[in-house]
Amino acid sequence: MRLAVILSILFFLAPVSRAETIKLRSGEEMVGKVLSISPASLMLENAPALERAAVSEIQFAAETAKEKARAKPAEASPEQKKAAADAFALAKETAAEYPGMNGIVLLDHGEYVLKPNGTYTHRNRQVRRILKESLKQAWGQIIVCAEEGRERVKILKADVYSPDGSVSTLDPSLIKTSKPQSGGGDFFISGSICTQYAMPNVQVGSIVDYETESETYNPFRKDFFFPGWGFQDTEGPVRTSEVSVTVPNGTEFYHAVRNFKDPKTAEPAVSRSADAVTYYWKLENVPPIVGEPSMPSYEDAAPYMRGAVFKDWDRISDWAGAMHKERTKASPELEKFTLDLIKDSKTEQDKARSIYHYVQKEIRYIAVKVGVASGWGGYDANITWKRRYGCCIDKALLLTAMFNVAGIKSSPIFLNTNNMQEIDFRIPQVYFNHAITLAEIAGKKTFLDSTGYDYRFPQIASFDYGVKVLNIFGKTIEEVPVPEPKDNGSFYDYKLEVSSGGAVTVAEAMRYSGSREGGLRGYYRSIKKEEQKRAFQSFAKSVAPSAELISYEVNNAENIEEPFTLGVKYSIADYPQKAGNIRIFKLPDFEIEPGRIGEISQDKRLYPIEYDASMGRYYRYEIALPANYEVVSLPEKISLSSPYASFNAQCRTADIGRALCEASWERPSRIIPAADYAAYKEFIEKAASYTKKQLFFKDTALKN
Repeated sequence: MRLAVILSILFFLAPVSRAETIKLRSGEEMVGKVLSISPASLMLENAPALERAAVSEIQFAAETAKEKARAKPAEASPEQKKAAADAFALAKETAAEYPGMNGIVLLDHGEYVLKPNGTYTHRNRQVRRILKESLKQAWGQIIVCAEEGRERVKILKADVYSPDGSVSTLDPSLIKTSKPQSGGGDFFISGSICTQYAMPNVQVGSIVDYETESETYNPFRKDFFFPGWGFQDTEGPVRTSEVSVTVPNGTEFYHAVRNFKDPKTAEPAVSRSADAVTYYWKLENVPPIVGEPSMPSYEDAAPYMRGAVFKDWDRISDWAGAMHKERTKASPELEKFTLDLIKDSKTEQDKARSIYHYVQKEIRYIAVKVGVASGWGGYDANITWKRRYGCCIDKALLLTAMFNVAGIKSSPIFLNTNNMQEIDFRIPQVYFNHAITLAEIAGKKTFLDSTGYDYRFPQIASFDYGVKVLNIFGKTIEEVPVPEPKDNGSFYDYKLEVSSGGAVTVAEAMRYSGSREGGLRGYYRSIKKEEQKRAFQSFAKSVAPSAELISYEVNNAENIEEPFTLGVKYSIADYPQKAGNIRIFKLPDFEIEPGRIGEISQDKRLYPIEYDASMGRYYRYEIALPANYEVVSLPEKISLSSPYASFNAQCRTADIGRALCEASWERPSRIIPAADYAAYKEFIEKAASYTKKQLFFKDTALKN
């Protein structure tokens, strides 16, 4: 199932190929091919993206005479018409088995062929019926990209079968090519040529039948061949999904599969010819993946195959390590700068902290993707330091180079973030999406991610937690630990003052730890002062519509060296509910509403719940009561536990005129297996129910 690769770059392109005149608000004009237009940017072929606000007008070119006179596509052959009839018959049969689907995948076919010289081809054929409007664009156009100078692609076939029996065949004159340059924001892509074909006459009810071929004619390593295939779809059932991998005789092919229900289908059929060996997998009648909240990624849920022509990771570590060791040698200038940066540091931790914060704050994260040199090798640390920007591997190399100067042992490491598929380390591969650093600081292994701007040493982003990584210099497989709940927590300290008439003043102090602190620091650093105020006003109103903001504070949003904290104070003129002389209070911002626990919204689950991190929430409410209030009842003490989380809470009278409530909700686990979902759901529902409990006081100044 290679459609995901096609769709992942769909947003880069639009079916526009002629040169347009772009008028800028500055008065300048430029001519170029417009690839896509979004509210934020205008992307051009072979040029950097323009901010949309800078563009005043786009004049689209008229169709050229050459385009008007283009050759018509070939008439459909009898074989194509029969293929269309057969496809509709199979689609009708499948639709009866799976009603209400967005689409049906009738054939999902892949072929990989490795040649003796290390080059290889990959063919992909898809036959799909579109049943919903939402799939017309996604399934109705073909986009295949290739790395310039290494790969080339062809569209071999693109037929559209219409319900009325007509067949639209491939029109070669409508095939477009382009060189996307930027995806906007902090991402830059170059070095690719994309081939695009918008299939004509695609409507709801149509069947598309297309085949593409990608040829890697100049691989960056002739021994790097890593085929992969998924056998399931999210939009509808798959009637047949099959893939074959052919390698030359004498070449070992190592493979591993995941999520195959039948062990028999997990083993490939192996056939041999005079000069090659072919491995073949086939699954039939595969039901669609039904999405669930907080479910794993596609590859972690679907039947999937990965392969390679060698079986251990040393070859990859040696290859990348040779590049990284050369590119982490600090120049005299960088060495002098680093020593000056850490001159006042008294401990190894102080040195690491200064360097980590410097690379985070002063080297802008921009993902520059121009082939394997950037994606794996990165740029020389000295270049990244001088130009003040780089992608994840660039920043990891610079961090290691500066650590080397400071005498701190470290290595760049590759990983997939925990919102992507888990790397199957049984089979070597090069499909990682991130690079960070593993350092030995004061005798302790410490994982550091310098791509962020907001994570106080030694914090890292939550998407790094709980994943296995490839340690390049160490040539080992490591695992990023999931922090204890208190090390990734939110700590809320409330002080409520209740007046004799029932008005309440609430003062809340908030502090955080781990990725929770870094994420919130980044948010408040990114928004304007007036937006900060609106955020606190909205928060106060969520407690009570009549709440009025008195003051707020945002501390150390720009200062990564110090803990990030928040504070807010607001008043509510008439907060408690009244029942005669009884006053009923809810604890502010304590109730866990259904929208915050959507992961348990279903009765049953097929897939695990995957959080990005552990979680700790800690509440303390100190309530100062007026002289005319006396306690009637407080919520009972509770202690809930499960294998994956715990919840504890109690309220008590601290002394005369003061009530105290405390609660903690801890979840040390990041993943909740589907087999334990029922018990986990019950635990959360009980905890959430408790957060709705109320406090009852009597106003003694009033009669019943």
